Amino acid sequence: MAGAAITCVLGDDHEALRRGLVALLRDDLGVSVTGQAADGPELLEMAVRRRPDVLIVDKRMPGLDGIELCRQVRDSGLPTRVILYTAYDDPESLDAALDAGAGGYVLKSSPPQDLVRAIHIVHAGRPYVDATLAAGLVGRRAQAPGGGLSPRELEVLQLLGDGLTTEATAGRLFLSPATVRSYAENAMRKLDANNRVHAVATAVRLKLIQ
Repeated sequence: MAGAAITCVLGDDHEALRRGLVALLRDDLGVSVTGQAADGPELLEMAVRRRPDVLIVDKRMPGLDGIELCRQVRDSGLPTRVILYTAYDDPESLDAALDAGAGGYVLKSSPPQDLVRAIHIVHAGRPYVDATLAAGLVGRRAQAPGGGLSPRELEVLQLLGDGLTTEATAGRLFLSPATVRSYAENAMRKLDANNRVHAVATAVRLKLIQ
């Protein structure tokens, strides 16, 4: 039996665009639009009240812009994932959205089906970045502090960030505690971090770990 449809709430101050998105998503049986709003405060209130699976919002919204709305949804603890659906194709807007907790970033100039695909991907817990911007993002993240972390160093940071001790991390990865400490110290050095907590926080901010 098919699972429940992904519930979505749309936010954009252009009514014609909202109508077009509703028509587009209506054709996907796996998605259900449960509300729409024309400004940021109304959209945030609707998200809190209806708790949709996915919130689709423009970057530029009256009253509360999409990036700040993203940040407030993240900080509120809502289970809702946010997709920025916008005309802004500059790297700064993308980075700001991701740092604010956006799960997806889709350009309005892309084929409409890209938004449908992004909804399914983001709802599944994976990030989605428009193909037009993805290559540049990878390049910037690689050049950022921490871009040179090895897969094992990232594994160690992820487990430490999940609350495991050095010994528990060593057991999970079949390593010695001394080796885990060495990986953690290497990660701290590459991230220019003062301690493990700082290293984990920096890695999360850079989207290197979750």
